[in-house]
Amino acid sequence: MPLKHLCATIILTLLLPVSCRRYTNLPENIEAHYVRYHIKYLDEKAGDIPTRILPGFMDAYYTKYYALSKIEGFFNQFSLIQIADLRRRKVTTLLNFFGKKVYYVGGHGELPAAIIEPEKMSWEFTGETSVIGGLNSERIQVVAGDEQFDIYCTKDFDIHRPNISTPYHSIDYPLSEFRVQLSLLKMQLSCSEFETKTVDSEMFNIPDGYTRVSRSSMEEIINSLFTKE
Repeated sequence: MPLKHLCATIILTLLLPVSCRRYTNLPENIEAHYVRYHIKYLDEKAGDIPTRILPGFMDAYYTKYYALSKIEGFFNQFSLIQIADLRRRKVTTLLNFFGKKVYYVGGHGELPAAIIEPEKMSWEFTGETSVIGGLNSERIQVVAGDEQFDIYCTKDFDIHRPNISTPYHSIDYPLSEFRVQLSLLKMQLSCSEFETKTVDSEMFNIPDGYTRVSRSSMEEIINSLFTKE
């Protein structure tokens, strides 16, 4: 390999870990729509793990450029974070499990690692409304295979591509109640709190100490969380 090509390859390799940590230069503080979702687990166990011991809430932050969701538990020894780049339609998954810190950067339009997309899913806006956690919401009837269930979206705040980290990515309005499956874990999430607040834009960066892994490695690690081995 010519020396100039070798040098270029080395420079690109050194820059790669830095370039994937932030896609947009943001001001230090930005406005975010904060939603706390209550988690209802649809099964008593996920694999070998009783769902009664799992976290009861998910925190989400919706901004102009990014949406972030976070589930934490086990005395801060576990966290699963999804950072969605709304302009580039890419979702980064970060997992911290008792000090093992890894992350995966998804491809354009790709669902986050270990999120299951139902086959043959369709939905219809019903026009029926309800208030969920303070958000005015419209009921959407979903058919997924042999299942039929309702989810809800809200127009109380406006975000471009708010749902790219969920199977409902083509719905243009933020979800106030929905179902999602992470590996073996089936959940229903419902808004319990909503407010607009100012947040530090640093939260949308990948923290130091995380190691980048492939999608298959991330999914293998997440799947292993539901076994006793």
